[in-house]
Formats: sequence, structure tokens, C-alpha cells
Amino acid sequence: MRRRISLALVAGMLAIGVAAAPVAAAPVAATGPGTIADIASGNPNFTTLVAALVCTDLVGAVSDPDSAKLTVFAPTNDAFRKLGLTARNICWLPKTLLAKILTYHVAPGALLAEDVVSARKIQMLSGLYVYPSVRSSGAYLNWYSKITTTDIHASNGVIHVIDSVLIPYRFR
Repeated sequence: MRRRISLALVAGMLAIGVAAAPVAAAPVAATGPGTIADIASGNPNFTTLVAALVCTDLVGAVSDPDSAKLTVFAPTNDAFRKLGLTARNICWLPKTLLAKILTYHVAPGALLAEDVVSARKIQMLSGLYVYPSVRSSGAYLNWYSKITTTDIHASNGVIHVIDSVLIPYRFR
């Protein structure tokens, strides 16, 4: 019962942004939100992520407004910098390794903040799982990557901003 109440409180805080540090999404067209790719490419906080998508040929996976809905846990430029990666050098990584890392940041379906924090685990497109957790300081994935902004709606899904790159525990 206590866990359910805690999850409900955190989900509510995340939904209204109390527990999130603001990372503003780029303005989108007046006709409605753009795709995940449109939002990421229009936001200066995601230049490294966009460069990684381009060099792995995965832009199409997050840019089709008619495709199945997706949830992207988007690391910021600062998150990539923790690993020494920038938009200039991210393509130096082997393409297959980078693709595995990127697909570990995308889940099928549009999962809102309340769906994320109430899940025990979420299967990603890579086939591996991430494990959400809730602490007094906020919501996390895999115990180390803090979700800083939630529920950025796109025409083909939803984006949640994270402060650390998720590293798959195995590279198969």
C-alpha cells in the first residue's frame, strides 16, 4: 500500500513537472506536435543524440508519423559528455555498438510518466529491459539515469529526458 501511494505521488509530481528539471522541447508547428525526430533535431540539448541517430541510419525509425508509437528516453548532450561523447565524435563508435545503445533507449508504445514509474521493467527495442525505480530525489532508469523531464508529446510517441546514457548490460 505504501509503495502504491509513493508511486502515485511521484507519478503525479512527474506529470506536472515538480520533480523534473525543465528541458524545454523545441517549438513545434501550430498544427500539432512534430515527430520524435523533429522535436529532437529542433532542440539544442539533443545534438549528440541526433548525430548518433544520423550516423546509425536510425532517424527514419523515429521520424515516421504513421509508424507505431514509441517511447524515447532521450539522453541530453551533458549525458553523452559524461562518457566523453559529443556530436563531433559519436560516429567514431562502431555503428553496430551505437545502434545497440540507441535501441536500448526506445520502447514500443507511448508510455507516459505514470506508466514508466508504475512498471517493474520495460522491454526496449534492443530486446533488453530497463528497470524504473522511484526515490525521494525522483524517478530513475536502471538506478542511475534520472528522468529529468517527462511526457514531451510527439505525433509518433513520447519523449522522456534522462541525465545519463543507458548502457546495455550485454552487447549481443
